[in-house]
Amino acid sequence: MKRNLNKFDLNLLVAFDTLMMERGVTRAGRALGITQAAMSNTLRRLREIFDDPLFVKSGARMEPTPRALELAEPVALALQKIRVALDQERFDPYGSKRTFRIGMLDYFTAMLMPELTQLLSRVAPGVVVRAVDVGGEDEISALERGDVDIIFSRFQWVPPKVTLNRLLEMEYVCLHRKNHPLVGDGKLTMEALLEARHIQYYPRGMDNTVVDEALAERDLHRQIVCRLGSFGMLPALVAGSDLMTCMPEGAARVMARQANLQVSQLPFPTAKLRLAIAWHPRTERDPAHIWFREQVKTTIERSEWRRQPE
Repeated sequence: MKRNLNKFDLNLLVAFDTLMMERGVTRAGRALGITQAAMSNTLRRLREIFDDPLFVKSGARMEPTPRALELAEPVALALQKIRVALDQERFDPYGSKRTFRIGMLDYFTAMLMPELTQLLSRVAPGVVVRAVDVGGEDEISALERGDVDIIFSRFQWVPPKVTLNRLLEMEYVCLHRKNHPLVGDGKLTMEALLEARHIQYYPRGMDNTVVDEALAERDLHRQIVCRLGSFGMLPALVAGSDLMTCMPEGAARVMARQANLQVSQLPFPTAKLRLAIAWHPRTERDPAHIWFREQVKTTIERSEWRRQPE
């Protein structure tokens, strides 16, 4: 059905775009600076105009209908063009109170967040960064839904419908306590690796680990005695036992500093971990998003875990 723009309130599109990002009437109202009642009335008007519920209650969130998903991208792109045309693209980091959301697995959070928050405390003290735990197939859909602003992840391939900026490649290593009886002060050997008992850490979106796949190609396997899908318990488990674990070098070095552990190179080659950030095309030219992506890239380029210990 054709709409007469002379009679159409374009602020409704701003409200719709905010609802797509916040997935809740109260949160959307807060983001727009209006009351919950006013936001509910705005949603009612949107439903009447488009003759569709647009958002339906699902637990604590409101999920978009197929019609809302169909509208989401053209509305977001149109609003971005309007903002640029009105010369509202200037962004003041130091005075901003904006929240940016990064989708990443827990060990990437450990690698990125400490130094990123330190940087932002100096250049943008009012900006808030929210880490959203996503992985595997959820990553791209989270970008498309607007649940996150960027993804920091191990992209082994270039996904469709997103912009990808590859940043670095990383080796896999072994992490264990200092003075481990099978290692001591020397290098980790294949015999020691296979004799040791291991924690297998595989985050969301992975059925197996790169290290175990590389060993399987040699008809070898580790002695797995514990399997974890999250990063949190690893430091205590490794520090308090003779257990070993294998993971990307950056995450291992962060953990080693925190728990006084030792990082050893693997005695065999594996495929490298390829790290990148990705974002949706609708934020490609947004000045605030451009600025934030640069802060993330700067943090990664200067991170301590990229420097070899002396």
